[in-house]
Amino acid sequence: MSYKKKATIFLILCAIIISLIRHKENNGAFSNLNRGYINWLIDTKKVKAQPPSVTLLRINGPENSVFSEWPPSPIDYAIILKNLRKHEAKLVAIEPSMAWNNAAEGLLETLRSASLKYNKGELLMGAVFQMDQSVVESNDKFINLLKPISNISGEIKNIPEFTMVDPLPDRRLTSIGIPFAFTSIDMAEQDQENNPLKVPLLARIKELVVPSFALRAIMMEQDIDSNDVKIHLGNKIVFENGTVIPIDFQGAFEAFTGSRPDINKEDISILSLPEEELDRSQLRSLSNRIILVGIDTEKEQIIPFRLGVNISNAERIALSIATIQSNLFIESFSSFSEYFIWVGIILIGLYLIRLKRSKAVARSLLTIIIYLAVSMVLFQSNNQWLSPMTPLSLMVCILITSWTLCQKMEE
Repeated sequence: MSYKKKATIFLILCAIIISLIRHKENNGAFSNLNRGYINWLIDTKKVKAQPPSVTLLRINGPENSVFSEWPPSPIDYAIILKNLRKHEAKLVAIEPSMAWNNAAEGLLETLRSASLKYNKGELLMGAVFQMDQSVVESNDKFINLLKPISNISGEIKNIPEFTMVDPLPDRRLTSIGIPFAFTSIDMAEQDQENNPLKVPLLARIKELVVPSFALRAIMMEQDIDSNDVKIHLGNKIVFENGTVIPIDFQGAFEAFTGSRPDINKEDISILSLPEEELDRSQLRSLSNRIILVGIDTEKEQIIPFRLGVNISNAERIALSIATIQSNLFIESFSSFSEYFIWVGIILIGLYLIRLKRSKAVARSLLTIIIYLAVSMVLFQSNNQWLSPMTPLSLMVCILITSWTLCQKMEE
């Protein structure tokens, strides 16, 4: 067969492959395979970034003797705040909603008094946002505590919307100006999310855009006000001090799973121990810049992580904070770079199918190995990746074409 015929067949096959795979990828058909590929890249990453400075203080069950009751009461959180005050954390962020239906006035006042021991910007509370179409009036009293961000470019209607906060943190806490932010958004109709580690950093109430718990924690840690933040939807969030966080069109980013071993995790019970009984690593953990107090019971561990392991929302928030602190953002290559790689592979294929079969097959296999090695090196250096489905399919096409259409070596 002439080279011209072989090249024509090869190019037609390449066009069909690109068309089919792009269609399937747009429908999410390869999301699990891509997730496995990213996990492989993360596992091969040896370059260490700046270690995160966040500690997850785990509230891990009713059997914990430090609590007077379950779920923890206002007095329990007051004791936690009092014990943490001795250490030098820049920010104490409490993930559970600080709201109780039947708590005694005295207990709530004790919690309020413990909170007043913290300076402005040293305490952050979590809340759950709700999306209820029947709610038409927003509660303007708490909007300022959410620190809306006004400097935004892009279509904000893509950002997840909420209409109410339920439960709202206790008024004794909001009345003294303690800020809060959303740890999750409960939607009436949940979107199908193939990647549970894609974390929303923004939410919207009508035309106002507010930061998430993780983003707000980073802003407070870096002493950044909402006026010092610029949002470019589909691109990045930029702080005035130079911090850059890549985001998609919905204001979400991907938490870096490789940061999990670097996050300090301690049981909340260590706060009941005398300071002289704490070892050096525990003391270091309690002096990290951000102390995240979160519920990490087995019942709360429902978010798929990796290899059959589930984590809690509190740990996902800690992972998000660690990702931003360490500047370990997973980014995909631009469309231009993707097309350039496809063209490069096709040109290599056009060269290889000129060769005899044994040489073409051997060099096709070598091309696949080199591609994977280069992908690994690029991820090591800048955390950028490209879905392997189209490139590898094109290379398999080269391999098959070489095997079926190229001539054997002459005896």
